[in-house]
Amino acid sequence: MKIHVERQVTVALENQPGQLAAICSILSENAVNIEAISVIDSIEQGVVRLITSYPTKCKQVLQAKGFYVIEGDVLVLDLFDRIGKLAQICSELAEAKINIDYVYGSVEHAGSPLRLVLKTTDALRTHALLDGIRDQ
Repeated sequence: MKIHVERQVTVALENQPGQLAAICSILSENAVNIEAISVIDSIEQGVVRLITSYPTKCKQVLQAKGFYVIEGDVLVLDLFDRIGKLAQICSELAEAKINIDYVYGSVEHAGSPLRLVLKTTDALRTHALLDGIRDQ
């Protein structure tokens, strides 16, 4: 398992048609590639989390268009999908009393490479703890 820190851009937007399209178009027009995305909705507002090729540029161009944007560090785990792997990671963190704020990722099929984005209450301890878990 490879673990590294990446900058994530979080965008708050109105929960209405066209808002996500606007963000994607702005980034495309500015040659910023979306490498990972998570969208969460509520009745009035959506939250879009993005890992991009240029996080600082991403933040700047979206803010220039009037979007509320914040930047922060997240851990990215590159590993192979195995049954029980997420359970193992979550259990290790729970045992260490580290809370998972959120996680998102995707895999094509079991055994494929997986990129998991993880935000916890203690990134340094999480990184050290997960560094000890072997990717079997």
